[in-house]
Amino acid sequence: MYQSLLPTVKPLIFEGKSGVLQIDYKYNDTAKLYVKEGIIEQVETHSQKGKRAASMCMQWLSFTTSFKEGAQGEYTLDPEIDTMSLLSFLEKTAKNIDVINNNIPSNDTIYRVDTDKLNAAKNLNAKDLKVALLFDGQRSLTNIIPLSGQSELALLTRTCRLILAGVAMEGALKNILPDNEREIFLDGLNDKLMDMVGPAAAILIDDAFDEIQASPESLAKEDLTPLLNTIGSQLEDDEATALIQWGAEYI
Repeated sequence: MYQSLLPTVKPLIFEGKSGVLQIDYKYNDTAKLYVKEGIIEQVETHSQKGKRAASMCMQWLSFTTSFKEGAQGEYTLDPEIDTMSLLSFLEKTAKNIDVINNNIPSNDTIYRVDTDKLNAAKNLNAKDLKVALLFDGQRSLTNIIPLSGQSELALLTRTCRLILAGVAMEGALKNILPDNEREIFLDGLNDKLMDMVGPAAAILIDDAFDEIQASPESLAKEDLTPLLNTIGSQLEDDEATALIQWGAEYI
């Protein structure tokens, strides 16, 4: 579940709190917000300080926080930090985060791209397309976010745009069998079933592909076991066992 800093920061402002809010970010960073009587006077991260640091951490969605009330320690007040502007930003982006949580299960999710839909998409901008290029069906969002050059909020917002456009979808890319291996397997499967059920072999194979939502043309290594199990469920027990034993060399 992705978070907004709004529920944490807003009470500090409206209750006039003084102290230091520490934000520990999932992606190897930490921010300290120095608050005096409800005013954010300074923000520091590992690499940034002041207004830029404040803007950066407001776009973090994967973090934990702790607040130490009282003495803030030594820091230099930055008059460019506008507390109410930061609060307004958090309030506006809270809706974005709701959309993100409704569409993205976690940063462990792997996405791949439908290139045909990507080429046909009309409402995506250059930054959306740049994010789409990062989805290789291998790396999770956890791997992609630090490499993207974008804030977590921006990248996940654009990911949602790609999902809602039907361009990005969950799941690793399948390990599609080479043409020669696929043909050897399918020919062997057909011959094996012809020996067992005769002409009904083709029907069993077609029905099994429909059941597992795959096709002969895009048969993947990981499709073989469910395909054989689905066909086997329509055979006698000894025939199903023989089919699985036959298919073991391909799996």
